[in-house]
Amino acid sequence: MSAPSPRPFGAGIQAPRSSSRILARNNVRVIGPADGPVLLLAQGFGCDQVIWDRLLPYLENTHRIVLFDHVGTGGADLPDFQDGKYSSLAGHTGDLLDILDALELEDVTVVGHTVAGMMALTAAAGSPRIGRLVLLNTSACYGQVPAEGYDGGLTPADMDQILAAVDGNHPLWADSVAPSLLGQSAPSALSDHVAERLCLLDPDFVLGFLRMTLHADVRHLLGQVSVPALVLQSAGDPLTPASSCQYLSEQLSCSALVHLNAKGNMPHVNAPAEIAQAILGFLPGSTHAS
Repeated sequence: MSAPSPRPFGAGIQAPRSSSRILARNNVRVIGPADGPVLLLAQGFGCDQVIWDRLLPYLENTHRIVLFDHVGTGGADLPDFQDGKYSSLAGHTGDLLDILDALELEDVTVVGHTVAGMMALTAAAGSPRIGRLVLLNTSACYGQVPAEGYDGGLTPADMDQILAAVDGNHPLWADSVAPSLLGQSAPSALSDHVAERLCLLDPDFVLGFLRMTLHADVRHLLGQVSVPALVLQSAGDPLTPASSCQYLSEQLSCSALVHLNAKGNMPHVNAPAEIAQAILGFLPGSTHAS
């Protein structure tokens, strides 16, 4: 089943004129029934909103789905990319909050993949517009912090090696990393598609976004997040070890941890039906809930 092309914001929905710049900046799009429960899908590293296409058919008929591109990716305004603003998590989190305000959304379920889950956690710590979180392969910090007993998986040497590989040959890095991101031992048509999406991005943006991701740390905010959260972790994730998701779930005051059958770092791409079932089962009043 193929996903429809998201229609531009504005089909049957009116935004305040003062908000139009925000919606254009992040290429905001809305699909699904206008009166449906709101899902905002926030993609992680190296992706634009196209990465959700395989998940949309399971959700679009019953939910109002908000999609957007991080500045510097997809259809977002590249001229708005500023190293100063987007060199830290705060710049991207600010964009997410801007979108919620521009659309005047309430009781939103934010689905955040990897570093976008960090953005969602940061936003939820201060925004009343967010009603619940789905944290897909999300870590509160990717680094190892032995002095604090925290294992995010990556040592400083690991991070330097990743950044050097991206900086040295971006296309080669994309081709080599795509299969492992999907939990595959060899390239496939699906991993070729992911590699192609990665290669469409400006290498300087990729390097900067990846550096920001690897050094982000939201552990200090977890105690401020009171909304229900569903933590989804797939097997064999090369970037987010099981210990990270376990820590995340334990630190959040109202959370459930689900270990998926899917493998790799991008289960919404290689196992969309499983992810949709988990999301729908988590939402209040869902007929899919067990």
